[in-house]
Amino acid sequence: MIIAHKYKLKASPSQEIIMTNWLSMLRSHYNFCLRDRIEAYEQVKSPKLGNYSDLKTKAPCCPFTCSISPQSQLGEPFKKSGKKRNAYEMQSSELPFLKQARPWYKNIHSTVLQQNLRRLKTAFQNFFDGRGYPKFKTRQRFKSFSYPPNQVKLELNKIYLPSIGWMRFFKSRNIPDGFQLKTVTVRSLADDWYVSIRIENKDVPQSSPKDLKQIKTAISGDLGIKKLLALSNGELIKNPQFEKRLSNRKAIRQRRASRKKRGSSNQKKAYTKLARIDQKIVNQREDYQWKVAHHLVRLSDVIILEDLNIQGMIKKCRAKQDENGKFLKNGQSAKRALNRLIRDCSWGNLIEKIESVAAKFGSICLKVNPKFTSQKCSHCGHIQKENRNKERFLCLNCGFLADADVQASVNIGTKGLETLGISQSRLLMVNQKVTPKPELTGSSHRETSVSLEIEPGNPQQLSLFEWVNGEVIPC
Repeated sequence: MIIAHKYKLKASPSQEIIMTNWLSMLRSHYNFCLRDRIEAYEQVKSPKLGNYSDLKTKAPCCPFTCSISPQSQLGEPFKKSGKKRNAYEMQSSELPFLKQARPWYKNIHSTVLQQNLRRLKTAFQNFFDGRGYPKFKTRQRFKSFSYPPNQVKLELNKIYLPSIGWMRFFKSRNIPDGFQLKTVTVRSLADDWYVSIRIENKDVPQSSPKDLKQIKTAISGDLGIKKLLALSNGELIKNPQFEKRLSNRKAIRQRRASRKKRGSSNQKKAYTKLARIDQKIVNQREDYQWKVAHHLVRLSDVIILEDLNIQGMIKKCRAKQDENGKFLKNGQSAKRALNRLIRDCSWGNLIEKIESVAAKFGSICLKVNPKFTSQKCSHCGHIQKENRNKERFLCLNCGFLADADVQASVNIGTKGLETLGISQSRLLMVNQKVTPKPELTGSSHRETSVSLEIEPGNPQQLSLFEWVNGEVIPC
């Protein structure tokens, strides 16, 4: 079993300078090796032919300018045994020559440089798996370095980082007995330096997903903005909107920072205070999301959520032009506020945390296509766009009335259970009380009108009733 603990470091000023310099050098090394791998990859993908091997430098074309390895152009391509090295091993064999050419890299521990290359290896592996092309790192996107196992020492509330020294940390929680250090990552955030310790206990197995026969309860949720989650049992989890709460304070500090002299120390201090507000928003949001994730896992054995295309939802509107080529209004200015709220919800991070906690406790987390879930009536199955009016759902076919988000979560749960092949009776749904509606329309003698009163947190099965001739009967 592998878990991670995060602690805040109490580094001295000299140690902070060392770690800051390390980040700068490691970022340069990462970008240099990334450029090397990109050139090697492009050379194999589309070989450069003609009089030059490289059109930019106009290097002459000869057999010695061709890349020996399709993965990297640095280091020795073969081991002493004659076996071929991969890209990481080739670039790792180049580290001694790097320290000779640039002596300041000798201050960085060798294992940290190796872990930096492993980070690049992981980025390319993600690219080959279809998760985006590796990008060059800016200062804002390169904030951490790692140590491999058996390099870091821990004693009470002290930690030893090789080539940096001993330093204290805020021991907010104890490391359980029987766990050993696996990986240590030092990270620079806006408010201070932190260390993330991954620990492993091989005697405790990872929780495997429950068998479908062992599943007793299931719950589904509909993601939203006003309500972060609307559950199928009628419970509504509110969205605190942490960024909106601190928007005024953030705007004030942004104005103060922009009015400082460019490049001055006062401007750096002002931007540091501004970054601390953003860090506070992130900390509050993550803490709230972890609590929501644990709450959902305690409720049921199966959690069903909607699979949203978040990047497509916050995408800019297409430009509109008239016959003369003049740009017309496309609604982007109005959509900016909606995009800001969607980013504040951070649905993607919430789903990742729910999946992580579900895997830890052996629960099942499933994502389904949300198509027509907000327009479909869970009572009769009728699909119509006019059924939903903001937060109110009224089926125009059978008169079923419900909260729109809870109604959508029930449809999401039904889709998920059909995918898993589980009976719908295990889904935790809202308990509903039906009251008569005075307005009855239609020429039929059997006229139906339904009104619902939702009792949040009542995990009972959905009960449907009809109002017929002054009596309430089950349908």
